Amino acid sequence: MNDNNKPSGPKGLMAEMMQGSAPHKQRKTSLNRETQVKIGKQLEITYNEVVSQGVPDRFVELIRRLEGGGVVDVPDDKGS
Repeated sequence: MNDNNKPSGPKGLMAEMMQGSAPHKQRKTSLNRETQVKIGKQLEITYNEVVSQGVPDRFVELIRRLEGGGVVDVPDDKGS
């Protein structure tokens, strides 16, 4: 089989993602500045809400046990 008849495989962004490589070209955004600002503000609000929730007590306890070198028994969440 010569080079002209060889299958070339998938092409495009999806193929690059499937192969684990990042796209080489940066795509231009079609969002105007006003829309970008609105999205940014909403993301900031959402982020701040998540941060203000803090770390759940069970994670704090798990971190303390890990830092202390003690045996860690991870509870089963099926009952919650």
